[in-house]
Amino acid sequence: MKRQMLPPPANGKRVIPYLMAGDPDLETTRALLLGAKEEKVWAVELGVPFSDPTADGPVIQQAANRALSSKTSLRSLLSWLSKIPRNERPPIFLMTYFNLFLALGLEDFVEQAQKTGGIVGAVIPDLSYEDSHNVRKVFHEGGLSLIPFVAPTTSLARMKRIVATSEEFIYLVSLLGTTGKELSETGDVSRCVSKIREMTSSPVCVGFGIQTPSTAENVLKFADGVIVGSRLVQDERDPVRWKALLASFCNAARTVPAGSVS
Repeated sequence: MKRQMLPPPANGKRVIPYLMAGDPDLETTRALLLGAKEEKVWAVELGVPFSDPTADGPVIQQAANRALSSKTSLRSLLSWLSKIPRNERPPIFLMTYFNLFLALGLEDFVEQAQKTGGIVGAVIPDLSYEDSHNVRKVFHEGGLSLIPFVAPTTSLARMKRIVATSEEFIYLVSLLGTTGKELSETGDVSRCVSKIREMTSSPVCVGFGIQTPSTAENVLKFADGVIVGSRLVQDERDPVRWKALLASFCNAARTVPAGSVS
């Protein structure tokens, strides 16, 4: 199934907030999605809770535990999202671990995502490039994207193979280890973005370590977007506070010229 790509944001810089679905409940998640829509974010990375989140630090792990307590699952989340009008939520990339897709069934997931609408693709951090071919094929048949991961430590040869699969964006993991640490030095990340740009025209969005609006602004001087996770998750149980914090990241992104590359 052929689908249109998401258009770039007005200023060319993508802000992608991460939030954990069901933390502390789906009513709060709905308020956060509406707040993200009102802030005109490019897309949301919507986490689906998983019991063994290998890429997530303590902040997101705790959010996942709270969401699991409210019985949030991939199947129930898709059904719930389908009841929210599309004009009340941004485009969504689901982020969770491969076992959940496997348990639901890839074809069933794609079918439900199509019925839900507004699901652009998925971020699956424990699915390696080498194991992703069949998943990508099933996703493509349903008009969904599978977002590839690279890191500054990825070898040049492997990076070329990975970025060749890119569509909506390339997820550049800025730090080794789990989420929640702060990115204090951006030199390696900037050099990695430059390497990727020699291989593809796909947008490069940096995740892990984007803890402050000033860090986001610095990264957006050389990258196409930022994924803001743990810092927002800390406040997601208070939608008003969360939205104000998200606005500070969006405002920082707007100060960076669209063609800015340092």
